Formats: sequence, C-alpha cells, structure tokens
Amino acid sequence: MSVFKGLLLATLVIVTSGCSNHYRLVKTTDLESVNQCAMVSDHNHQQLLLQQQELAGGMQQLQTDLNATREQIQTLAPAPARCPDPSYTPPVSQPQSVTAAVEQADKQMVGALEQLRFEDLSIDNQARIDTGIATAILPVRDLQPFERNGEAWVRFLFVADSGKEQEVERQVVRQASLTGSDKQRPVVRLRFTLGSITQHGEFILTERKSDTQELRLGRLVLRDVMVVDVSRDNLTSLPEPQGAK
Repeated sequence: MSVFKGLLLATLVIVTSGCSNHYRLVKTTDLESVNQCAMVSDHNHQQLLLQQQELAGGMQQLQTDLNATREQIQTLAPAPARCPDPSYTPPVSQPQSVTAAVEQADKQMVGALEQLRFEDLSIDNQARIDTGIATAILPVRDLQPFERNGEAWVRFLFVADSGKEQEVERQVVRQASLTGSDKQRPVVRLRFTLGSITQHGEFILTERKSDTQELRLGRLVLRDVMVVDVSRDNLTSLPEPQGAK
C-alpha cells in the first residue's frame, strides 16, 4: 500500500511539472507578439511624424514663394492713373425780365378788341379779348339741339357784325355753364384766324338776345400763343381772304 501511494505521488508531481512548463511557454509567445506589434506601431508613428514635418516645410516654402511673387507683381505693375475730377460749370441764369421778354417776343401781341375770321364760314367778326373767362363765348340765334348718328349736334344762326346770317351745324363736344349760372350749354369747336395765327377753339353757345352782345375770346385759346395789351385795340390785321384779288 505504501508503495502504491508513492507511485501516485510521483505521477502527480510529473504531471504538474509538465503543465507548469506549458503555461510558461504560452505566456512567453504572447509577450513576443505584443512586443513585435509595439515595435511596428512605433515605427509607423515615426514615419508619420517625418511626413508631417516634410509637409509643414513644403507649406512654408510655398508661402514664401507666394509672397515673393506678389512683391514682384507690385514692383512690375505700374500704379493706376487717377482720373481727374470732372469740372462743373454752372449754367448762366438769365434775369427774369430777360426771360419774360424773350417769351413775349415769340408770342403774338393782341389788343382788347380784335377782328376774327371764321375760316369755314367765311365770316369776319369783332371779338373782345377777355382773360377773365376760360372758354370763348359766341352769342347765336335759333339754337336747336338734335341728334345725328347717335351723337349730340346743334344747329344755330351765326349773326355777323355786318348783319350777315349763316346757318351752322356742329357736333357738341361737351356741355358747360357760364359764370353765375348752373344752366348747361353746348360747346362746339370752330376754326378761326386772329392775326397770323389760325387754330381751332371751343365756343360756348348762348342765345343772342340783343345786338350789343359781343363775341368773347377766353384765355384758353390765347394760352401759349398770344399776349394781351388791354390798353389798345386792333393790334393785328387779317390776311387777305383766299381767292381775293
């Protein structure tokens, strides 16, 4: 029995010794692998640092070259010429009196009373120049409104200073009232000549109640073409009628 125990103990010692050697062998191999990995990593890190240093040096050299190029460009390129400031000469203003005189020289001078010629009617008639009214006023007889082609027209007798009467038909362009009256009256367009100026004008038609009623020209037909001297009469003369010899 004692011999068996001894053999068993010896066997256990041998087995145990073998396991211990095997354990130490495995650990040593792992440490060698770790050391090799560390060496490789350290080598790669050193290579990366060298590459970064080379890159930084290249960037610095590039910046130096760029600065040198800028200096060369500034040295070679001439500075842009400065444009002189434009000179300004203020316009010479004429005195108001001179301007007014020039404007009046371009307009026809008329008096308080002038002779008109109605070209389409072959009628000469005296007219009073009245700047106190806007639209001309023509006293007529037998004023008759009517309609033609759906439009308002009017028929009337034009009585000239000579006593000549002529029937006239004209389209009504609008209605207007006289100062101090609300009654609407027809307005027609007539072509007339005053001095050297021939133009169309609007006339308010009124019923002629007496021979003393005057044809009056308002400021609208005088505007921009005539200047009135109310202290004088007949400053203009009518041209010879067409066909007169």
